Amino acid sequence: MSREQNRPHVGVNMAMSADGKTSTYRRESFSLGSPSDRYLMDVLRAKADAVIIGARTLASDGWAIRVRHAGMRTRRVEQKRTPHPLNVVLSTDLDLPVRAEFFTFPETEKLVITTRRATARRVESFRRLAEVVVLPRERILARYALRVLADRGVKRVLVEGGGTLNFSFFREDLVDEVYLTVTPRILGGATAPSPVDGKGFLRNSHVRLELLSSRRTGDEIFLRYRVVKS
Repeated sequence: MSREQNRPHVGVNMAMSADGKTSTYRRESFSLGSPSDRYLMDVLRAKADAVIIGARTLASDGWAIRVRHAGMRTRRVEQKRTPHPLNVVLSTDLDLPVRAEFFTFPETEKLVITTRRATARRVESFRRLAEVVVLPRERILARYALRVLADRGVKRVLVEGGGTLNFSFFREDLVDEVYLTVTPRILGGATAPSPVDGKGFLRNSHVRLELLSSRRTGDEIFLRYRVVKS
């Protein structure tokens, strides 16, 4: 599949344990990476026009998606951009925590993309907190979300999970680059989440990557891949 014309460039950024987990089997909220990993997250967010997360990630973490490094925020403003990228969450039914920092942090622009499965009452409630786009469909496909963002002039998108959301972007062949931090931990757990969950791929349909760079800082390894397009 060739890259859809005019869609934003899409990168996926995740940190995982050495055994490929992004959290514990209880899906506890904690930072896997070191300050070096969080600095890289700032770098990637500072380059992005929008950062997308899934509803489950918002429900478990709830943090606003922001650039914490003051110098990077300043450079964005000098470039006539907002200090932080557009915060985007995808939710089919708007079963989201309204008091999460994602919605209450005053310095970010927020966009919620949902479907006709969301009740009118919930849509109106969230419109007090963010811009809400209701797709005339039962589910959200990643390409629909990118079309909404492209219509708003978004050129670069960063996807930050969770694994089910990441899978949807890979399944639709919409990912251009992958940034993966391997942290020195073993979490285990057959049901613990990974960077890419969902249904998964078979041997003849899996996504192939080309390693662009690798870097070690302390006990962490930072990997950057390009997705090989068929």
